[in-house]
Amino acid sequence: MSSIYGNIDDLYLFCKVVEQGSLQQAAEILGLPKSTVSRRLTALETRLDLRLLEKDGRELMPTEIGKLAFENLNSGIEVIESGFESLTEQTSQVFGRVKLSIPHGFYHSFVATTIDQYLKAYPRVQLDLKLNNDRAKPETDRDLLITFDTEGMDEMIARPIFTSRHGFFVSQEYAKSCGGISSPSDLMALEWVAIDKKNKLAIFHNGKLCEEHYVKPRLIVNDIRAAVDAVSRSLGVASLPLKHAKEASNLVQLLPDYHCSERQSFLVYKERKYQPNAVRILIEALLKGSEAWIQRHKK
Repeated sequence: MSSIYGNIDDLYLFCKVVEQGSLQQAAEILGLPKSTVSRRLTALETRLDLRLLEKDGRELMPTEIGKLAFENLNSGIEVIESGFESLTEQTSQVFGRVKLSIPHGFYHSFVATTIDQYLKAYPRVQLDLKLNNDRAKPETDRDLLITFDTEGMDEMIARPIFTSRHGFFVSQEYAKSCGGISSPSDLMALEWVAIDKKNKLAIFHNGKLCEEHYVKPRLIVNDIRAAVDAVSRSLGVASLPLKHAKEASNLVQLLPDYHCSERQSFLVYKERKYQPNAVRILIEALLKGSEAWIQRHKK
């Protein structure tokens, strides 16, 4: 279909460039030469007499009018995509690109095995795996996120995965140097290692909140394995998941009857009536993988 906007493909192409932030990445996804993508975008801007995109460092970002155009167009593009994808449901085809963002520490628990099996079973799927602790809110219907923090994601589907219980751990050497620790208040005098910037510490005893304290961490590191390593090297005390702490040979738990609030992890994604097979199957695989992992660690 042609009009003042050019081919409908040009509008689709524009949305993909905004999603990827790069001509090159959009061109690779669409299977087009980069020069063709650039030429068609320039022609679209000329026809509309509007500047839709601009360079921001190495990224290509939408202008203010470009952001408005993307917001107005993208929902329609997703409807078209879902319409085509729903046709493939009847043939059980599994293909396309999926993006999964997860904390690094999750990968070597149950996710790695799940992904290996998934990719071997469905060779037409391309997986973009992001290992980080950033809360990369799903932007498209092919984005998945595993996170402990769902604040600001009320419009998303958040499926519980597992609950992580923490304890207070130090190295054996640090325990000898810090003297007797008989109450949560004694912990506040120690140096702290944290995995986030939240400094309010809620402490529970027998499942009930008993104390709240504020701490000023000496070290903040956004990776649980790095935090365990820092504690192992006697840099201070940290609230660590029991599973990860027990993997370290020289850590000791302080005040084992006390702990921080249990942390619930979630698999987060956008709600969709016609979900791509590749996404739906990966969601099911991750949920089953986490359930199996929980059962193994209960034994």
